[in-house]
Amino acid sequence: MLTEEVLVQKFITISQERCAKLGDLLQYCHVELVNSYWGCPAKMIQHFVVYSPNVLFTLVDTYKDTLRATAKDIGISDVICMNATRIIRDPASRLKERNPILWLELHWVAVPTKKSSWHPNQD
Repeated sequence: MLTEEVLVQKFITISQERCAKLGDLLQYCHVELVNSYWGCPAKMIQHFVVYSPNVLFTLVDTYKDTLRATAKDIGISDVICMNATRIIRDPASRLKERNPILWLELHWVAVPTKKSSWHPNQD
């Protein structure tokens, strides 16, 4: 069975091949494979979560059909697009205590740096 990191990398690569604009957007996002269990007896369901900054969220969300088709081709059930900026700024969020690594990764996605721009169209 393929590891989560390999599946995420394959997902990103195939998405870039299908749509170059989407590939440009995904470099500013954090993609994760999430395992959840549902039903009785519990059945494992996998889905990709694409965390994007607030300014790119609507752009990434417009490519949701392409992302879902790519996930289905890999054998993953679905793709969820989430706004990383809203998650880290939510005062009621307990993500920092529950998953500090993801919380730091979302900060990296949500906060711009001088070296990178969130707008891949600018040259």
